[in-house]
Amino acid sequence: MAAREGGGDPSTNVGLEFAIERARRQNMPKDNIERAIKRGTGESKEGGELEQVYYEGYANHGVALMINVVTDNRNRAVAEIRHALTRNGGNMAEAGSVGWQFNKSAYFSFPAEGVDQNKVFEVAVEAGADDVVFDKDEIEIVGPVESYKAISDSLHGAGITPEEAGCA
Repeated sequence: MAAREGGGDPSTNVGLEFAIERARRQNMPKDNIERAIKRGTGESKEGGELEQVYYEGYANHGVALMINVVTDNRNRAVAEIRHALTRNGGNMAEAGSVGWQFNKSAYFSFPAEGVDQNKVFEVAVEAGADDVVFDKDEIEIVGPVESYKAISDSLHGAGITPEEAGCA
């Protein structure tokens, strides 16, 4: 999906760069990564056309859900989500009935061990982060989606590699 949205060049597509990094950390073979990029950019027609779809719903006790799905069949995906929600005391919602309660944000998470908290805070805030949360075991940085690349570059410049990063 990252290749489809921003192109197949990781040097200009931060989302793709991070997806490749994450795949390498999971020991995914280089051929599989290259094949996925070609499929995302449309160079390869192998498999079905994937699309990203958002569904809205409510879980048990009225908890609002935004469900992000990558699928090759919208009808099957909505049927499976509806079934899972219904089986567990929830239900699907109309488009827009839940989304207003959520904001898109850039998110970064990494272990706190051996990291100078003052340096992390300074780097994150200067790059545009809205919040830095220091926990006993991990550090979380949240900021606007527009600041994702700046925060990511600043963290890498400071020698910090997030275990988890993305926009949601």
